[in-house]
Amino acid sequence: MNDAKKGWSDYWEKDSAEGEVFVDAEGERHPALGDFWRVHFESLPDGARVIDLASGAGSIYAHLPEEHTFQLSATDISDVALNALQDRYPQVSTIECSADAIPLDDGSFDAVVTQFGAEYAGIGAFAEAARLIAPGGKFIGLCHIRDGYIDSSNRGQMAEAKILLEQAFIDHATRMITAAFSGDADALKNSQDAFVTAAGPVVEGMSRCKKGIHTYLYQGFRQLYERRHQYDLADITGWLDAMRGELDINLDRLSRMCAAALTESDIDEIRRIFEEHGLKEVHCTPFETAGNTLPVAWNLTAQKGSK
Repeated sequence: MNDAKKGWSDYWEKDSAEGEVFVDAEGERHPALGDFWRVHFESLPDGARVIDLASGAGSIYAHLPEEHTFQLSATDISDVALNALQDRYPQVSTIECSADAIPLDDGSFDAVVTQFGAEYAGIGAFAEAARLIAPGGKFIGLCHIRDGYIDSSNRGQMAEAKILLEQAFIDHATRMITAAFSGDADALKNSQDAFVTAAGPVVEGMSRCKKGIHTYLYQGFRQLYERRHQYDLADITGWLDAMRGELDINLDRLSRMCAAALTESDIDEIRRIFEEHGLKEVHCTPFETAGNTLPVAWNLTAQKGSK
């Protein structure tokens, strides 16, 4: 299993049931995404062949019309994600593959769609997307935008997660809780002093960036420590050990998301690729939503000419 596949499979198994990267204040799918996809689905003809590239668990297909005749397909590098998609939408045909190497014929689809997906496979994924579009078909995508709302949040969370590693926060927490259970007053005092020093930058990071694993880990350990008499030592150290793995998964995912965010020069290259593959009317604008001062995504659409 390559690193990308393992990283995303770990994410789907441990971090998210649906994988929504942009949600509202209640943690639900953001209504702006639903509005976007409903409008585009309404523009497709009956029986349209649609494929979602790097689909994850099928976020886009949550916004299909209640009654439709579309022929639906999806690709993703993670079989875990595709299994989750088929549990939700059993009518969708799935293919496990990277978005830049799709084992399907040219012109197989009337619409190629993606939401925070294809860009993870690099610019080559957009050449694949263009190849798959039939004459008269279209590309519709929402893609990560560099320095946008999601990207800025991701970069902030990643910086704070790295501080957890630099400060060896979990090691210090483990030593302090072990000393607390040992009854050794000197060991406890020394470990507490070391923990306070290590935790200082983490606490400062919570004021810069409230959301993220740094906040979850600090607050979670604080509660466990304060209520330690209700637990066995093994329960708390086991939780800390599990958090080591969660931290690795979190950093891997955030780094992939940040690397995938497209710059304006990336968009220029994608536009050139699309035009080389016969796509016309290539439009790309920042996708903005109420309540966010930064754009959430690139809104990228294109139409392939008819023969």
